[in-house]
Amino acid sequence: MTKDGTSLAVDPIQLISSLFALLPLPVAITDNHGKIILANSSFTDTFAEIGNLDALPHHELEVAGGGTYEIETVPLNDQGLKIAYGVNITNEVLLRRQMVHMEKMAAIGRLVSGVAHELNNPLAGILGYAQLAARADLDPATRRMIDVILVQAERAGKIVQNFLSLAAKNEPKRVAFRLNDIVRNVVQLREYEESVDNIVIRLDLSDDLPPATGDPGQIEQVLLNLVVNAEDAIADVQGQPGVIQIRSAMEDGNIHLSVTDNGSGIRARDMAKIFDPFFTTKDKNSGTGLGLSICAEIVKDHGGELYAWSTYGSGSTFTVEMPVRASAMEEEARPETVGSGESLRGKSILVIDDEVHITELISDVLVRYGAEIEVAGSGVKALERLKDGSYDVVVCDQRMPGLSGQRLYRLVESLNPKLQHRFLFVTGDVVNAQTRRFFTQEGVQYIRKPFRIQDLVDAIEGVLTENQLQGS
Repeated sequence: MTKDGTSLAVDPIQLISSLFALLPLPVAITDNHGKIILANSSFTDTFAEIGNLDALPHHELEVAGGGTYEIETVPLNDQGLKIAYGVNITNEVLLRRQMVHMEKMAAIGRLVSGVAHELNNPLAGILGYAQLAARADLDPATRRMIDVILVQAERAGKIVQNFLSLAAKNEPKRVAFRLNDIVRNVVQLREYEESVDNIVIRLDLSDDLPPATGDPGQIEQVLLNLVVNAEDAIADVQGQPGVIQIRSAMEDGNIHLSVTDNGSGIRARDMAKIFDPFFTTKDKNSGTGLGLSICAEIVKDHGGELYAWSTYGSGSTFTVEMPVRASAMEEEARPETVGSGESLRGKSILVIDDEVHITELISDVLVRYGAEIEVAGSGVKALERLKDGSYDVVVCDQRMPGLSGQRLYRLVESLNPKLQHRFLFVTGDVVNAQTRRFFTQEGVQYIRKPFRIQDLVDAIEGVLTENQLQGS
């Protein structure tokens, strides 16, 4: 009908055919056997190789280079003709897979927590006794061997701690931290992979970099993602040694952290999309398309920017730019105080751990400082001693069979509240959410296994000093 009221002669069949062809949604008509008898251009472009729908799954149909679709059908008439249309569910599928992956990682995190505890106990014994041996008068050859044990035990302990840090579900925090320390942690974490894949990491770290402010765990996640992406890009290039350069510097009043690789690079047409959620240049089994988008959001939450340069075939550079907070610039590193251990002389200390070599190690160390030591091999035995005795310090493991350190601490509250302030936990498990919450809420002091002897002595002197100040 025109504006003047006259009718237009329009062939309804032609109009329907035109509308059918122009629909952006992939639409087809099938017979009662699922054979496609009519399809619009969107359907033929998306499902070029499909001629019959009955032989195909209607859910999560993956199309090469075209994402994932779900085929829906509705009856057209009573002769069995149906209208079939494809709904793009790529983002929903990726999100669901990411959620499954996150659940899997949470389960792995819980597993890592238990494994780390079991590893940290023997590491504590190895590192502790190696330190005691190193204090003896040794011949040069033996000293070299002891030094190797010390270095490698500390290295193993740091690797375990790095895994624990990554597995921990920490609430975002804002503290001052040293960015170069995070770089070294990530490099150490990937050290084995780099050696296996023949990749060299070169560090160019500024010595006068001011402290950054933010969540060090989240920034470590960003850097780890960038390094792993660089490794993947290098793996795509054959016949040349891989090189990853990590550089930190102050530029224009901001902290810059860049990761440069000599990998495959990124195509120019993809550069504008690399930070989009679910976009990935990797195959479906290697990437979810969420890594860089999450990294960009983390950096943005820290008041910074994440940006990239790349020449296809010649490598890429990703740069994190973070502002320097005034509070971080003003914060000065506190000089570390090393206790002499003199305040331990004559002090009564109860050592509680279900690992015999740990109680023997701590006893051997503290006896050398003149402390009077009693040992309990379980929480139950410790409870009996705490009922009858009074101790200046209680050095206690957190995870023990029967009666855990946390439960023992709660029971002591009803026996002698003053003893609670004399607890020092020595534990290999601080990734467990319940453990962290307990330490935070109660304000109890703790050190991690494996520990250096001086750290143990300093922590015990700290407990003694705090109790003297409180008069307890």
